[in-house]
Amino acid sequence: MSKLCGLNVVQLREELQKRSLVTSGNKEVLVARLREALIGEGKNPDEFKFDGTDEDNEISTGMFTTAKMMELLLSMSTEIKQIKEQSERQTEELKQQIKEQSERQTEDLKQIKEQSERQSERQTEELKQIKEQSERQSERQTEELKQQIKEQSERQTEELKQIKDQLKHVKLEVAEQIEEQSTRIEMIEQKLDRQTVEVDHKIDKLKRELEQSKKKMAMPLDHASRRTLKVPAFDGEMSWNVYKTQFEAAATTAEVLQTIPADNHFNYEILVSALDLRYGEEHMKQIYRSQLRNRTQRSGESIQQLAQDIERLTLLSYPTSDPEHRDETALDTFIKALHNSELKQSLLLSDKQKLKDAGKVDQRKCVITVDTEQQNRF
Repeated sequence: MSKLCGLNVVQLREELQKRSLVTSGNKEVLVARLREALIGEGKNPDEFKFDGTDEDNEISTGMFTTAKMMELLLSMSTEIKQIKEQSERQTEELKQQIKEQSERQTEDLKQIKEQSERQSERQTEELKQIKEQSERQSERQTEELKQQIKEQSERQTEELKQIKDQLKHVKLEVAEQIEEQSTRIEMIEQKLDRQTVEVDHKIDKLKRELEQSKKKMAMPLDHASRRTLKVPAFDGEMSWNVYKTQFEAAATTAEVLQTIPADNHFNYEILVSALDLRYGEEHMKQIYRSQLRNRTQRSGESIQQLAQDIERLTLLSYPTSDPEHRDETALDTFIKALHNSELKQSLLLSDKQKLKDAGKVDQRKCVITVDTEQQNRF
């Protein structure tokens, strides 16, 4: 037995390894580490003696005898033989276990193969039955579908026959209504022809009366230059209502001068104030609206020209109105101003919302003359 101070480095590491401690470092570190371990075990490191260290010391110092060496070798040989026998037994047992396990696994695989074959046969049989059922069901559904298609086709044929009969009946009714409307239109055109002749006579009469009235209504505005306020002659090309508005405006101007004292006839501010009172923005709006209400298509005037003039009058009549309201008013006036009844009816039945869209028509229908109107009447 040896104390702590008598242990060499190998012995110190063996003792530390027994205690599962770190075995690295020099001898001083190993001694200090083992001392702490002994103190932790409640032992006196200076008095504690380690077992088997004397024999190790003898081996390490060369004092180990031959007898002891032989005894140690014999002991080691016996242990090696025992270890070998134990290893052979374990190898044999392991071989036996592997063999038995292999046989069991082979048997299990055989059973699994048999089960798989039986299951495969069963599934094949089930699939065969399912296929037969599917074929029978498909044939039944195909037959039912054919029957449904046949019945539906017969119903549709019957419905189409009824629809054709109804269309035939409707066509007959429409034809009768068209014939009736054509008769009415012809009567209306004849009535319009008579009224046109009467209006022409009235216009001639009014022309003569206006020529006489112009001479009476002309008044001197500047005595020095002898200039007079004159209304242009009625040429029949403009609307009578427009000419009438101009005539009334001239007469109104003369009336305005009569409301101003003679010494103020040449006072610019007073004269402008009086005229603005009579012909201001609100008054002009009324004039433009009157022209718009009485606007009709002139002889030889194209659709585009008529649309442009109506658009101009609408903007002057309603400068602050909503654009949608102006478009609606312009389109309504445009349709009423047309002479061509077919074109007018077509526009009424169309879905056009703006005057610009209504003005885009075939150029062959744009110009309407008196001759073509007369031909349409006959």
